[in-house]
This record gives sequence, structure tokens and C-alpha cells, in this order.
Amino acid sequence: MTDGLPDFRDWSFLAHGSEDQRRAFATLSRHQPFNRLEGADSALAGTFPIDIAIDGSDLDILVAADPTSFAPVLDAGFGQEQGYRRHLITVSDGPALVAAFTLDGLPVEIFVQDVPVGRQMGWRHMLVEARLLLLDPSLRPAIRALKQAGVKTEPAFARLLDLPGDPYQALLTLEAHNDTALIKLLSQRRSAMPKQG
Repeated sequence: MTDGLPDFRDWSFLAHGSEDQRRAFATLSRHQPFNRLEGADSALAGTFPIDIAIDGSDLDILVAADPTSFAPVLDAGFGQEQGYRRHLITVSDGPALVAAFTLDGLPVEIFVQDVPVGRQMGWRHMLVEARLLLLDPSLRPAIRALKQAGVKTEPAFARLLDLPGDPYQALLTLEAHNDTALIKLLSQRRSAMPKQG
């Protein structure tokens, strides 16, 4: 896998990142949401760790726990937070409990699934996206521009890389690609881009 990526399990690297990442670090440090999850395996995922957040982006926290029984933990830990709400949903790999609220004006979403964090779709997508951004930093402003136009993160990557089919599944097909294969894909994107000016 690509060298140079941070240890995403240790979100302290955000303290030395962009302005958005430093804001996320300050909020996480002040409110300590991970300490309110009663020891459940959890990690920060989404746009802040890979520095593609825009106004309104969530701090995404993935939790590995039984979604049918974890509601009391969320209610006790976060029920007093601004805008708190939660609901059970069904995603492609099973049921999930989603809680949303705000900390310091930042939206937070906690996604609870009975799947190890490292195998959850949100984590796997983030790792692929992080590798692509490391190999081609010019993707970052292009992704942000699409997100600001209302395109979700995974569809934005799929659009820029011309990935066919369902964007969420298409991104996962890149997991097994080595850096050489990803660089080739990225170079095809660059050669297909319209010339500026």
C-alpha cells in the first residue's frame, strides 16, 4: 500500500494538518466523543482525515457494535448534544444505527454496524481515496469543487476517474490495485482533462 499515509486510527495527526483538520482536532479533543462509546472499536473516517471537507461536511465516526442494542450507549453519550437524533437503516451489508448531532457547529455522524471498522465501507472507501489523493494531489481541488456543487464524495471520485457503474462499488474495485495501477488510472484522467486557458 502507498507509503506516506498517516495512521488514520490515530486522529492526532489532524493537529498538524489543514485549517479544517485542525478545527476537527480541536472539536474532537474538547468533546472526546470516542470516550463516550463505552470501549467499542471506533475510528474517524470520511472527509476530514483526507482533507477534502467542505462547509457542512460531517465528522464521521465508525463504530463496530450491534446496531440493534447500541442505541442506549448513543443516547447516554450524545443525547444532550445539539440536534441529536438517531435511526436504524439498512445498507448493502446489513443494518446500521446512525446518530447525528452537532459539536462546536460541526455536524457529527456516528455510524454503528456489526462489522469490524476496517471492513466497513466508509473506512475502505476512505483508504482508497487517501491513496489516490497522495498519488495525485491535483484531485483534491477537483473533488472539493464537485462536492461544493452537491456531488457526494464517492460519486465525485468515480466521475473524475471515469469509473463505470455504481460509484461506491467501483471505488472498492481499486482496493486491490497497486500504486503502479493507480498511477496509470490517474494519468489517463489527466490526459483526458480539457486544456486550461
